[in-house]
Amino acid sequence: MNTEIRRRVPALLTLALVLLLAGGSYWALEVARRSSDSPQVRSPRTEPDYIIDQFRYIAVARDGKAEYVVEGERLLHDPVSDSSLVEQPRLRNYAPERAPMTLRARTARINRDHSEIQLHDDVHLERPQARDGEALSVRSAYMLVLPERDIVKTDRAVSARLGDSVVEGVGMIADNQQRSLALNGPVSATFLQPR
Repeated sequence: MNTEIRRRVPALLTLALVLLLAGGSYWALEVARRSSDSPQVRSPRTEPDYIIDQFRYIAVARDGKAEYVVEGERLLHDPVSDSSLVEQPRLRNYAPERAPMTLRARTARINRDHSEIQLHDDVHLERPQARDGEALSVRSAYMLVLPERDIVKTDRAVSARLGDSVVEGVGMIADNQQRSLALNGPVSATFLQPR
């Protein structure tokens, strides 16, 4: 019997090795299947999903007329927040019943539905002289534009020039529909007689 076992040992070892390989393959396949069924944890995306150089965006009203234009040197779209970062932005309204207003800054962030445009760093608002008023120029470090309401506001220091008069304060609301400018906080002004 001893010789009979010795003759079968190589076959039994081969069978054990094949069973071990088959079991290991099944286990590896199950691990792979289970990991593909579980939701993958993805790292948040940090790079923009598209970049546009020297762009021009025209917002059109329901009647088909241009309301305002946003231009810039570069637009980077963030897919996580669905917002856009604009380098060297320029905004201009085109409402025929209102005086044109132009804004410039170093950077801007536009929210997902374009209802808010945040201008940052060396922000400059200009409204040219109209028949019933003088030219307006306003500077600040930050301004929030609400294009649908034609309102620009800030909670930062502001320097406004209306004709030859200069007004400075902290916080501002400029309503282009009403052609009004309201400054908050401590205000100082220098008024000069019109020529």
